[in-house]
Amino acid sequence: MAMSLADLLLPLFLLVFLTRSRSQCPTNPSAIVNDTQVLLSLRDRLGIKVWNETANPRAWRGVEWSSDNQVEGLALSRFNLSGVFPATWAELPSLARLDLSQNGLSSLEVPCKNTQLNLLNLSSNSLQEFPGNLSSLESLESLDLSGNFLTVAGLPKFSLTLRSLNLSINNLTGSFSIGGNLGLEALELSHNGLSGSIPETFGEMTNLTRLDISYNRFRGDLPDIWSKNLELRYMRISKNSLQGGLPPSLRRLRKLSELRAAYNCLSGPLELEDGDFASIEVLNLGLNGFSGTIPATLGGLRNLKILDLRGNRFSGAIPGELSKLSHLQLLVLTGNRFSGAIPPELGNCSNIRGIRLDSNYLTGTIPGELSKLSHLQQLVLSSNDIGGELPSGLSNCTVLVVLWLGKNKFSGNLPESFGDLSRLLILELSSNDLVGSIPAMLQNMSALQFLILENNRFSGSIPDWLPRLTNLRAMDFSVNRFSGEMPESIGRLFANVQLYNKSKRHMMIQTGGLVYNGFAFPTFIDFSFNQLTGSIPAAIGDLYKLQVLDLRHNQLTGPIPESLGKARNLSKVWLAGNRLNGSIPSSVVDLSFLTIFDVSNNSLVGRIPDSPQLSPMDAALFAGNQLCGLPLTNTCSSTAMLPHKLRTEGQGGSEQDQTEVITLVSVAIFVAAFFNAFFWTYFAANHRAHSHAGNQISSSSTMLLPSFLPSSS
Repeated sequence: MAMSLADLLLPLFLLVFLTRSRSQCPTNPSAIVNDTQVLLSLRDRLGIKVWNETANPRAWRGVEWSSDNQVEGLALSRFNLSGVFPATWAELPSLARLDLSQNGLSSLEVPCKNTQLNLLNLSSNSLQEFPGNLSSLESLESLDLSGNFLTVAGLPKFSLTLRSLNLSINNLTGSFSIGGNLGLEALELSHNGLSGSIPETFGEMTNLTRLDISYNRFRGDLPDIWSKNLELRYMRISKNSLQGGLPPSLRRLRKLSELRAAYNCLSGPLELEDGDFASIEVLNLGLNGFSGTIPATLGGLRNLKILDLRGNRFSGAIPGELSKLSHLQLLVLTGNRFSGAIPPELGNCSNIRGIRLDSNYLTGTIPGELSKLSHLQQLVLSSNDIGGELPSGLSNCTVLVVLWLGKNKFSGNLPESFGDLSRLLILELSSNDLVGSIPAMLQNMSALQFLILENNRFSGSIPDWLPRLTNLRAMDFSVNRFSGEMPESIGRLFANVQLYNKSKRHMMIQTGGLVYNGFAFPTFIDFSFNQLTGSIPAAIGDLYKLQVLDLRHNQLTGPIPESLGKARNLSKVWLAGNRLNGSIPSSVVDLSFLTIFDVSNNSLVGRIPDSPQLSPMDAALFAGNQLCGLPLTNTCSSTAMLPHKLRTEGQGGSEQDQTEVITLVSVAIFVAAFFNAFFWTYFAANHRAHSHAGNQISSSSTMLLPSFLPSSS
């Protein structure tokens, strides 16, 4: 094949360039020429446009050079590569790292000759088979094939030098055998379809430090094979169907610092002896079937930072010995059967950041000792039987992000001192017995996003300072005793929030190692089931980012404001059970996201606006008014008043004329109804053998209150 002019001139150019370049000071100019030729060959085969031969090769993106001008690494992640990666890369004699992750490669050519490669990353590509000749990579220590479409359960032969193997997120199925690869230090097989029992060969990997086989279908008892794995430090076996308890050989691994065995079928009591899990820092046994009490020996795990026992059947009291865990940062006992009081000794866990004791049978009060926890960011005690007044001392926990106390028996007033919690994102106090007004000090909660006070006995007016909570995205004041008129200032809410979008991933907020998900949530106002009076303020139309509005079952009067149509992102509107009058404003047709518009049981009149959103809705949403038009079955007469097209003096004639028209229409309707009834009576009398009742229209509608659901992740 004839050489191009660029191929002939490139070596000369590089020699001249490197000789005159004072910034690079190369010690081996011939090496850079040879390696550059190899790179150009790869470029032409793969279509890598960012490698320009007129530029300094040492500046090419993704190429890592050594001090003696040899390529020692190729970081080609996200280079939009596809097809087969050619074996030309093996002609780079010093290449030690080859990262081809996050491309569209279907295969990798591996030469039969030995290379110096010790890291190969082919994750997130389109491989359906293992690359051939992997055993020839005699220096390979780390191999990542995760996120492909590999389907063969049996592994090819690897070099004994391999230390880390990642085969997670593939389509591997069936039983799994690792063969004689006993030199492995890290093995990841998560997110496949592997089944059967855990292979006995795992117990023979004496150098293994990390094992991740979570998100498979391994079943059966957790084998007692771990006595030889003296180097094992990280073990993840979550999301399988493993049974039995924790075998003694596993508990006695003295270097094991992380054990995640959630989402299995492990059962029985949690047995721990002195000396078990000597180095454990993360113990996650959540969502299994463990029962009995928590052993006091848990307090001896002095290195423990995370204890997650959620979703089991533990019972009895929470042992005060947990206070001995001086390094504990996160305690999760959600969804068990614990009873008794919260141990005040937890106040001695000075490093704790999160306490989740929700969905148990706890009683008593919140211990004042918890107010000493200066690092506490998450306190979740919902769905228990805890009572008494809310301790004002919780304001000393100034870094609190989540305070979730709903569905308990708390009473008394909301402490004004809570206004000092300037970092709080969530204040959830629903379904308690709290009374009084909302303290004005709460306007100092500058970070607050969710204010949930539903189902208490709060009273007074809706505060006009709510817009000062500039990050607020949801408020639920429903089922209380709030009275008075809604303030005009309500139109300034939600100025700083992002709109909820189902197509986007859930927003994640990480604070001090704690991650809160479920923040992809619609902006909403729920003032339903109170005693509010007056009219709906026109400022409601200024809430461009409002998505859910619930004002049902109050004592609101006046018309639905025409400005409602300006709140273009509204998807659900509940106004039922008030005293609203007038007609439905024509601007409602501008609410293109509308899925629910409940105005039932008011005093509305006239024609329902023709709208592709309103017409398919349940007719029950408009019942209990004097409305006509779809989705109702009664059609509008020619004299039915159009929405907000009120007759003026010049248009409608005198009051006497209007009265006469109404009288004539009423007489006509009566006469038509009489003849209709007479006809059907006559028809039924003469055709009893074929009589049929008229269509009976019955409709019901189940209204779903906007709900705020806790995350147990």
